Amino acid sequence: MPAFLQPFIEAEQEWSRRIEQLRKEIREFAEEEAGSSITEQILLFLADEMVEHLSEIDYELRMKFELYITLLIKRNYLYRYTGTFDRIRQAYIRERMKTPAGQRECEWKYKNEILFVPYHSDPVIVKSVETVRCRSNMVWNFKAVASEKLKRQIFTVLEYILENYEVSRLREYKLTGLQLFYEFCIREQIPDVQLLELEQETAFHNYLKQKVEKEQRRKRLKTIVETARKVIFIQTSEIRWDATIWYLERFHIAKERINQSDSIEKISFQEVLQPKNRLLLQEYMKYEIGIGELALSTVYERFRTIRNFLQEISEQQIEVTKCDARLIDEYLKNLQNGAMGAKTFNTNVSGIQFFMKFLEVKGYIKKIPFYAAYYLEKQIPVHHNRSVEEDVYMEIIQNLSQFPEHLRMMFLHLWCVGLRISEVCTLKGDAYYIQNGDCWMKVYQVKMKNYKRVPIPVTLYRLMQVYLKKHPTKKEAYIFRNRKGGAFSKSTFMGQMKKYCTQIGIQNGEYIFKSHDYRHTVATNFYEYGVSIQSIRDYLGHTFEEMTMQYIDYMPRKIAKENDAYFEEEENSLLACMQKGETHG
Repeated sequence: MPAFLQPFIEAEQEWSRRIEQLRKEIREFAEEEAGSSITEQILLFLADEMVEHLSEIDYELRMKFELYITLLIKRNYLYRYTGTFDRIRQAYIRERMKTPAGQRECEWKYKNEILFVPYHSDPVIVKSVETVRCRSNMVWNFKAVASEKLKRQIFTVLEYILENYEVSRLREYKLTGLQLFYEFCIREQIPDVQLLELEQETAFHNYLKQKVEKEQRRKRLKTIVETARKVIFIQTSEIRWDATIWYLERFHIAKERINQSDSIEKISFQEVLQPKNRLLLQEYMKYEIGIGELALSTVYERFRTIRNFLQEISEQQIEVTKCDARLIDEYLKNLQNGAMGAKTFNTNVSGIQFFMKFLEVKGYIKKIPFYAAYYLEKQIPVHHNRSVEEDVYMEIIQNLSQFPEHLRMMFLHLWCVGLRISEVCTLKGDAYYIQNGDCWMKVYQVKMKNYKRVPIPVTLYRLMQVYLKKHPTKKEAYIFRNRKGGAFSKSTFMGQMKKYCTQIGIQNGEYIFKSHDYRHTVATNFYEYGVSIQSIRDYLGHTFEEMTMQYIDYMPRKIAKENDAYFEEEENSLLACMQKGETHG
């Protein structure tokens, strides 16, 4: 044999060896694909690409195969070949994942390469993407020129979407949105999603306008920013105190500090543009959330007060540590000149004072630059005439069957018992019981942070037993639940009640439902039937009688009632009074 032929023979032998090796592995790992003409074509390709083992198959090799086979077959047969190629790789992964060594090799994890979702190590996820039409959603280029932090963040969100969005359509929106957001971040050289600014969010929305024609689809896609930020903030190993938005779920705040029916999901520092001011606000909120014991609603109210103040001075490029009495005086007087009540104004004054005190203690300022007591306004107790007229609530009662079941039952707790809506939303499965023949209800007072027991009508008790039988609820679970099993949101309840009151035509569709008005109604009705202020106070769970007095709309009704009763008597008629007047005249 001529010597010059020897290399060619050896190459041919090596090529044949590779084919046999790969054929052996296919029989071992993907037996169902062995022997077909398509598989044989794949073997030829892999041998030509110097592939020794199925472990070397990745997305880039798949793309080479797609280009290779496109030249040999009709276009409509392409999916058969690429599908077989993918199944061989998937079968290999499934088998290898049965061993610890195989798990280390095939585990789906972040790599600085192109990742292909159908090659995921979780067979459930692989199964769920088999029929995905938009294959571009399946390809994630982590070789792109971008910050390593950004790429890892995008991978984290990608994993979250794959694991938590099983409905294909919802998953498609999230994946497409994430891919476009990733492209945008690369283009704009954004290194960290958690430091995203409002201006950059606006730029992303404009980017979507260029990429997506339909407005409705754009609205759905842009929600990915919120999803991404939340997932990243919650799942990072350490809390990112410098993040522009904090998601409070991460802090595991004590439940007694949270109103479950009106939980605050996040706090945003984006509006404070001056870096130093933002940093100090973040430091203060770290203290209030992590060390303080105030109710979260109080913390958030204080946060908004301080944020608004810092937002205004930041626009003037003023650092809060350099604020003087004149600047604060100007700000507070502008608030006073607005349509702000005394209570709200005093909250603003106190909020700024608390923040300044924090800065003083931390050594950022020498002393608080203003005297809060000088600005505090006297709060005059206001009597609220908020009781619901009988014809209004009776109209609702008569049309109650037209409301959804959960709204019917929640409304009855307002009308019958006068509960706060937050208390209704947080009722639990063990709330109702009978003692000594009377029906009772155990209620957690979100506002007071303690439990109270309330007597309830036997009819309400029986109705709730029927409801609980129909909707089984564990003792510690919420009776009225949101989609995630948490407490029903009071804002959702209010929105739904307003919607149905309008649709049904309560008061010709003009009635605006307000849940707290029914608490006033119950208090007023009690008083009109002779119940003492002290008893009403205890029933409502108030600490002071002054608060209870504000709930009783007794003056107009009481006077009218007594007036009618007086003049119904013959000796007190108008004629008799006039005659008496003539006599005395």
